[in-house]
Amino acid sequence: MEIEIVSRKENKVLDREELYFKIKYEGKTPSRKKVRDNLKNMVGGKVVIIEYIKPVYGTPEADGYARIYQSEKKAREVEAKHIIDRNLKGGGEKAAENTEAKEGKEEKPAEEAKAKGEKSQPEPAGKDAEDIEEKGKEEKAEGE
Repeated sequence: MEIEIVSRKENKVLDREELYFKIKYEGKTPSRKKVRDNLKNMVGGKVVIIEYIKPVYGTPEADGYARIYQSEKKAREVEAKHIIDRNLKGGGEKAAENTEAKEGKEEKPAEEAKAKGEKSQPEPAGKDAEDIEEKGKEEKAEGE
């Protein structure tokens, strides 16, 4: 994997550097963690926050944008929570696994209900439930 810095700009107001870069790689697109580690080595071991990595269609290349801070504290003050979660709490890999696990748990009760022949929607509660039951009984009586 090769990283080429396209542009580098210092943002004194937010006390950070902003980088646009290109990645050339073989196989699949490298993970955020690998790119972040390589950028840290290139710029001197500071806190690197990757905003995005966008693969270029049909080629083994990707464009990216990152911000480099002097301290993690400053990064947490400036960056959005979801960007911090992606970059400083284990990268996007763990978040993707957690999302898949949650989706799997949510689907199981609905599948079990279908297998048992139960209704997937909850019954209404209170006075409305009683009215619905009475109407259902009346309709059955009329149909017979």
